[in-house]
Amino acid sequence: MKKFFYYCFYRIHSWYIMHKIDRTPRIYSTHWIASGQSFNVMSLLTIFFYYFDIKFEFLFVLAPIYITLYVLNYSFLLTEKKYQELTEKYKNEKHKKLKGWGVFFYLVSSFVVWMICTAIFKDSILDNYHINLNFIKRFLES
Repeated sequence: MKKFFYYCFYRIHSWYIMHKIDRTPRIYSTHWIASGQSFNVMSLLTIFFYYFDIKFEFLFVLAPIYITLYVLNYSFLLTEKKYQELTEKYKNEKHKKLKGWGVFFYLVSSFVVWMICTAIFKDSILDNYHINLNFIKRFLES
């Protein structure tokens, strides 16, 4: 599984470099990997919480999961040495375009599966955002 995420990071990073979109492609690549992983974890947690009848705010669960995964991916992937290793490893790969579409499909399907789980198991998700927003507003005003 680790190899898959390394490959995803490599392909996303290479795409950013090829299209010259930004000067910090590693940060964006790490973001996309952490997002896909977060959606996978949230899908499993949504099913788990629904099964055990636990109510939760997905924003308060998703944010710590994303931040944790981003920091872990950042520490593992965001070194020049690691990217050079991945470039050397995958420079002669076959079916590059097909595998690139696989990475894109993984990211999109992670989000779609999470949205489907959220729609199906919506009874376990609290929808009182106005209470949370008022709490945050009061916190910022004090």
